[in-house]
Amino acid sequence: MELVTLNNFTEGERAIITSFKAGKVFENFLLANGITLGTVVVKNYSPQYAKLINLTVNGKLLTLRNSDFDKIECFKM
Repeated sequence: MELVTLNNFTEGERAIITSFKAGKVFENFLLANGITLGTVVVKNYSPQYAKLINLTVNGKLLTLRNSDFDKIECFKM
């Protein structure tokens, strides 16, 4: 397993969240949506032209901005 940001993932890859590099407001948003340290997420299909990325967290579909994915570090599974 290697430590990367969620931007480096392709469709269908799974990851374990290890840290957030963001302010408290963004961290609280992630926590409210079920993304905590140790959570397993799966990157879903996202069009290349869109600035949004879809992922599945505990069975829920969540969409984040591409720039927000740089703030989340994880291990590839």
